[in-house]
Amino acid sequence: MATGRRDTASLVMLTGWDATALKSFQLEDGTNYAAVVAMLNAGLAGLNAEFAGDWMTNFYSLTDQPDLEYRVGVSNGMGLHTEYSLPDAQRAETEGHMLPKRRLDRMLGWTWLYMQEARMEQIEADVADALKDVRDTRRQRLLRRLLKRGDDSGASLKLGTGGYSPGFATTAGSTSVDFVPPANAGTEFDNTHEHYVGIAGGVFTNAVFTDAYDELREHGHEPPFDFLIGPSDRAAVEALTNFTAAADNLVLYGSTQDRARVPSDYIGTISHFMVREVRGVPQYYGFGYKSYGRLSQRNPLRIRLHKGESAFRAMAMPHPNAGSGIIPLQNLMMYCEFGVGVADRTNGTTRYVNNETWADGTAT
Repeated sequence: MATGRRDTASLVMLTGWDATALKSFQLEDGTNYAAVVAMLNAGLAGLNAEFAGDWMTNFYSLTDQPDLEYRVGVSNGMGLHTEYSLPDAQRAETEGHMLPKRRLDRMLGWTWLYMQEARMEQIEADVADALKDVRDTRRQRLLRRLLKRGDDSGASLKLGTGGYSPGFATTAGSTSVDFVPPANAGTEFDNTHEHYVGIAGGVFTNAVFTDAYDELREHGHEPPFDFLIGPSDRAAVEALTNFTAAADNLVLYGSTQDRARVPSDYIGTISHFMVREVRGVPQYYGFGYKSYGRLSQRNPLRIRLHKGESAFRAMAMPHPNAGSGIIPLQNLMMYCEFGVGVADRTNGTTRYVNNETWADGTAT
């Protein structure tokens, strides 16, 4: 039985592969299998480099540990000092939850006859489509956790029979892991504190953003903040009176025109939020948070990796259940292993502006 982790270097030559023998196999257009491996290597290297530095790394961190423990609210405080008596000792209270993890694969499905007759353009299309699926899986699972109020649970998520992976702060009736946020600057909270807010009206308003701003600040997070919206809500947000559009580098503006000084991947600012349009966020949903920098442990989400891993990555390998195949690469699959949970239950507030009753959103 083969054990241990592969890295992308294993794609170049597996133990039982020989470079000379690979060159003897040709695709229909004359391309040899070694060239296919080199092309696949380059695609995976580019994808993993993208995962290490794209904008999404600004709202999650990484760990290989399955559990989190954090401080919750408790009524402690200072007392008057006296000369002879000892004050009562006081301590913090903590709560904790687990982080999920799943194994995910994507078979390329190259049969023996296909590999004999395929052209390189067809192989390139298959590889590009598989890389797209890996990219979409990461994006969808990150966005899903932002838009889901309920807990994740179950042995299939590596949470055991009694473990839970909850969302952000929510009333005790919506989670199995009750959460009382720590008091901050004189404001105390209880286990009914809610960060998943349903609002009637079917449209974003200025008040949506000011309320989200207040909710983050009351927990000690300070602006500037980020706010994610979907493409369907962009026009409505840009039309708000408090919205300031980002500057377009192709436009020369007059001296009286205000433009937001934000990076080019934001559409503008409103109520101390830098607003980003994100494909996959459904209509009527928005998410506000404080980014503490790329892969900061204080960011809202945390990705759980395989034990011993320190970076999110996809890899390719022959499927372990398919046997060796008649030719190299016949049973190749894309593989990744990760799960997404909430790290800081105060650092995230989700808005659903189409109904006063909350409903989870579905990332696409």
